[in-house]
Amino acid sequence: MRAPEVQRLRNIRMCNINSLLITGASEISRFEHSLGVVRLAKEWSYAANASVEETIAVSAAAMLHDIKTAPFGHSVEYIFSDSPDLRELEHQRVGGRLEHDFFQRTRANVSYMGAQFAAPTIMADHWPLIAQTIAGAGRLGPLISGSMDLDNIDNVVRLAYHVGLATQEDSRVAIALARDLRIESGILSISNAGIAHVKRWQSLRHHLYRYLLHDWAEFSAKGMLTKAIELATSAKIIGTDSWILTDDALINLLISASIGETQDIGAMIKRLMLAELYEPVIILRTKKTSGYREIANPKNKRAIESKMSSILKCQCLVHVILDKAKTDRKVSVYIRDRNEYAEIGHDSDELLVGLFSSRAQGEKVNSRAASEFRREVHPYVGNSDVLEDPLEDPFESAVSQLKLI
Repeated sequence: MRAPEVQRLRNIRMCNINSLLITGASEISRFEHSLGVVRLAKEWSYAANASVEETIAVSAAAMLHDIKTAPFGHSVEYIFSDSPDLRELEHQRVGGRLEHDFFQRTRANVSYMGAQFAAPTIMADHWPLIAQTIAGAGRLGPLISGSMDLDNIDNVVRLAYHVGLATQEDSRVAIALARDLRIESGILSISNAGIAHVKRWQSLRHHLYRYLLHDWAEFSAKGMLTKAIELATSAKIIGTDSWILTDDALINLLISASIGETQDIGAMIKRLMLAELYEPVIILRTKKTSGYREIANPKNKRAIESKMSSILKCQCLVHVILDKAKTDRKVSVYIRDRNEYAEIGHDSDELLVGLFSSRAQGEKVNSRAASEFRREVHPYVGNSDVLEDPLEDPFESAVSQLKLI
């Protein structure tokens, strides 16, 4: 826990943005989450009568699984993963030749506050198994990186509880699942009684991610941060070694390094930090996900933004979210009481595309821009529906109350 790479996680948010409306989720750190995953690993080890080696490996993997997480979590990772030169950033990969080379190319030389990352040294001979487990490989991998692993179990229940979507009883779902999980022939195994816990976890996930992905303020904030990072990457302000920064360090770098031709980057980040979010013009959802790579390409987004700006008479941004097994996630398990394999639930698979303007517009201008935007993105998304904001639903009392305050 005292290793520098773990202490760094105190300053990395659990969520991908510092939420304006869903603040209960935005202030959880990756450090708090990591401790929670360790708790679940200990529960699993005891219930499964794990060996000493297995207990060490799963507990250490639980503590260390996020050590390669970039500032603002996946917001940075998603952007870097689209670049062939930066794909090694994938945070689950922490061992092996590629990662060794990756770490050595980092100017910060994988340190935090001047202290070198220490986990491989501390764990000594256990490190190969720990790194393998974090990557989801080997006999223990499914416990840390799978469709419903200890990481995801804590992630969903913790965030849902902080947001106010989970009850006190729901908070016990994480412990119950951790105690029930086993590994059978490389996949997760549960008891028949555990099916109800899996379904409750899936329900919590659905409601949580509906807010995190569909709320206009979340969408806008992620879009602003994404555009700033894309522009900064193109301008060589950030690159391969930037994953080592904390949230605040990245913000300070983007502001201080944005001068002259790149000053729009700093201006965008300042607006984001002051909650001066871009206003929604229209957010679309579609089942056609095959066009994601094309429409998410920064060059294509900038071209669409240029056309929309001429209509809106101000700056605008286009943001794209691929919801592939995020809101809804299928869990493949072996039910040991029944001696059968089963698939519980289904995977969400849709594309969300939003247009936002730097200032509020009148209904007539917004309507015209929305119509033109739909024409522009149709080649990528096909037929689409307008996405409704979940916080506008008066019956969703748990979060709508936050908006009323």
